[in-house]
Amino acid sequence: MHDSLSNWKTFGKDDPYYGVLSDPKYKTENLTGESIREFFQTGEEYVQETSKRIEENFSFQISSASILDFGCGVGRLAIPFARQTEQPVVGIDISSDIIAKAKEHAYALDCKNLEFIVYDGIKLPELPTFDLVNSYIVLQHIEKKRGLLIIDELIQKVKIGGIAHIQITHGHKLPLHTYLNFFLRTKVSLYNFLYSSLKHRRFNSEPVMQMNLYHKSSLHQLFSKYSNEIIEVPTDHGGFIGSFFMFRRDK
Repeated sequence: MHDSLSNWKTFGKDDPYYGVLSDPKYKTENLTGESIREFFQTGEEYVQETSKRIEENFSFQISSASILDFGCGVGRLAIPFARQTEQPVVGIDISSDIIAKAKEHAYALDCKNLEFIVYDGIKLPELPTFDLVNSYIVLQHIEKKRGLLIIDELIQKVKIGGIAHIQITHGHKLPLHTYLNFFLRTKVSLYNFLYSSLKHRRFNSEPVMQMNLYHKSSLHQLFSKYSNEIIEVPTDHGGFIGSFFMFRRDK
């Protein structure tokens, strides 16, 4: 099993909210009703911003769109997407523990047009095509070779004339020692074991999210199979640089 899969399943079981937004208030031991409300409010804000961005660039209304949210977690984005449209919304994730929590949240909010699906992390399940396919702060946690295959599969789930809205990390502006420490923790299990044991002063190997940096040339080569015009909007998450890649699928 890939490390990224096993680590995310560990987060899904032990720290499903913190695994998405790395703020201490979202760690399981610190969760309160207010922090969970704030967590989902960030999703509402994301969906509002995304809706505006897509409308401005493509004259496309998500209020009438079927939507796939890849790497949905506990439903932070899928739930507000489902509240924006009456069309079907599907969220998929590899963690059965996370999907169970997502279903609880959707039930509590009476989201009847929303479905959550567990998948194996390797190949997308059988799905219909959608008007909008979205993925945010997910693909950087997947090894690049496997991630590119998944991105290709995701775009194939966009209807002709539909919109792909996919955020991918492709660089960083961190100090070299900071990046090197993070890289070694994610790629060398012995290093992470030693780092974690020293940090906690006991033998331990804490899960750590990979941050894989995709090559923009490979991404544009892939996207060009499906569209002649790719729009980029830059992102910066703690010094990791990426982009929203948006396009209308026209082939």
